[in-house]
Order: sequence, then C-alpha cells, then structure tokens
Amino acid sequence: MYGDLYKTLEQESFVIRSCLATGLTELRNANLNEKGRYYSAFFQLAIGIERLAKLALILDHMARNNLRAPGKSTVKGYGHDLQTLVTKVSASASASGNPSLSPFPTGPLCARVIAFLSEFAEGMRYANLDALSTGRPQRDPLSEWNDILQEVIATKIGRSAHRRISAMSNSIAALLKDDAIVFASNLSGKPLTLSSAHSEPSLLDVASKYLVWEVVTLLGPLRDAVVESGHAVDTIAASKAPSGDRVPDLADFFNFIWVNRPYVLRKKRWP
Repeated sequence: MYGDLYKTLEQESFVIRSCLATGLTELRNANLNEKGRYYSAFFQLAIGIERLAKLALILDHMARNNLRAPGKSTVKGYGHDLQTLVTKVSASASASGNPSLSPFPTGPLCARVIAFLSEFAEGMRYANLDALSTGRPQRDPLSEWNDILQEVIATKIGRSAHRRISAMSNSIAALLKDDAIVFASNLSGKPLTLSSAHSEPSLLDVASKYLVWEVVTLLGPLRDAVVESGHAVDTIAASKAPSGDRVPDLADFFNFIWVNRPYVLRKKRWP
C-alpha cells in the first residue's frame, strides 16, 4: 500500500502545502516595514500554484490513461505559465462533469492577481538581478503589486473606513509635525509623508486580506481537482492490485484551504 506512488504523492503534497501556507501567510502580513515578505509571498504562491496545477494534470492524465504517467517532457512543457496551467486544469475539470468540483473564479480581480503571479513566475522574479546585471530598469514587482493593492483600496474599502484612517493619520501627523520626519517610501518607491506613513500601512493591511481571498478562491477548485483525480487514480490502482501501491488521502494535505469569505478575511496565518 505504501509504495513509490504513495510516497511520492505524499512528499509532493507536503511541498505544495508548505509553499501555499507560507505564501498566504506572507501575503496577508507583508507591510512597508518588511517589504521582503511581499517577495516571499510571490515566490511561494507562484511555486505552490504551479505545482498544485501540475499535480492535478498529472493525476488527471493517469486517471484517464489507466495509470500511465504523462511523461517528464509533457509536464516540463507546461512551463511556469500559471494562467495556461489553470486553464488546462479548469478544462479537465469541466470535461469530467464532476458536480463536487468547486467552480473556477472568473472575476477580473482574481484574473489580475493570477496574471501578476504568472508573470512573476515566468521572469519578473529576476527583475532586481536583471536591473543590476544590465544597468537598465526592469519591471518592478512591488510597484505592480501596489497598483493592484490600490485598486482594492479604491473599490473594496468603504468610505467610512477611509475617513477613519485618514482622520487618525492626520491627527498623528499634526501632533508629530514639529518633532518627527519620515525617511521611508511606499511600494512604488515614492516618499511617504508624516500622514501617509500612518495611513498607507493601514490601508494596505485591509487591502491585503481581500487579495488573499482572491487567491483562495483559485486554490479551492485546484485542490478539488487534485483530490478528485487522486480518488480516481486510487480506484484504478485498487482494482488492479487491492494490496498494491495506493494514493494517500490528498484532502488531508490541503484542509487549510477553506473557501469561506468571512473566515479568510479574518485569518492572518495559514494553515
């Protein structure tokens, strides 16, 4: 029962679980004082989503081809394009007609988040090294992520919250104007004022939880695709050799992916 298939799936699931849990936690808690946490989030989520999608495609191929593996060249050919990978998994899930699979998100904000992570995975992750090695400016991941955050701030945060944060920041700035000066910048590299040094972190903190939610809405159907294909592969394996190599219960590895909006918006650490 615990042969190579079981062991390999177990180990890969541990890798994906760690990447996704770390990525969600870092994305939710990254801030202007710890900008490196944004990079950590981008790396971990890009890797985790890529591997989760590839695992879904591999298992789906095995389930449709009597346990025959798709081959290394096929999987390598999937590349790092997260958008294409998600589209392939979505198409496979639709073809299966399984009603228990969660629907893939179609909203523009989620699409923008996945496009960003896909571009980061395909090359933007090297932006700083490329800039240093060529002496030419490159696309800035933090600045581009800030554009997404600012969209959320403008569309998802209510006016009352904006007024409350602004009033508090202005009050603090008025109290400190003769005793303090700010040497800091926002995610786009623009200098912060005494007021924005207090308002911007608060706004980014609220916006981050909405972007975590967008990521989770994608992870839910990807998880379902992996779990359902895993069950299908296990059924075939059991029919061939009841006491032979089997598939672990993959749901156990991804039980922290709970697509419940109030729960996700409250949560700050995964799993």
